[in-house]
Amino acid sequence: MAKSVRPMPNIESTPSHSKVKPVRQVIDSPQQPALPRSRYRFIALVTKEIRLPFVRYIPGRNHPHYWQPEETQDYEEACFLGRQYAAHLAQLLKNNQLHIGRGLLHRIARDIDYSDGSHRRGLRLGFFNYLEVLLGLAGRRLNLYRHVEAVHQLHRSLSVLAWLERKRKR
Repeated sequence: MAKSVRPMPNIESTPSHSKVKPVRQVIDSPQQPALPRSRYRFIALVTKEIRLPFVRYIPGRNHPHYWQPEETQDYEEACFLGRQYAAHLAQLLKNNQLHIGRGLLHRIARDIDYSDGSHRRGLRLGFFNYLEVLLGLAGRRLNLYRHVEAVHQLHRSLSVLAWLERKRKR
């Protein structure tokens, strides 16, 4: 009896083993056996972002608005909801490591209305304060100075690589 395989989140696969007959390889053959192919379809980043509870499409924009929170009754509820939103963002980034550093937090901060001085400012404060807590926890796990130097070195290397590729095309 075959063991059932748990599906991976956000990936649809077509089992190819049911459609393709097994390939027999001759021992003298220099080629590797032809493996059955699976078709994977990954969900786009924007599709993942729109699943955040505070991101919505609004009329008049052809791209999502990244700060459309629910209405709250008072300041305390707004702070609570802001922390919840930060946890949702952290979970999205945790589940999608390849999308970290692509400007999502910048798009959220850009779309926040900072002129709103009502109790809704608790949404912003709860959101950013909880992100600070998470950054502090993450910072304990690594040497930040070595990490940022490694990131700088990576970007310098990418710049040199781009320069070399441009130079080669001339």
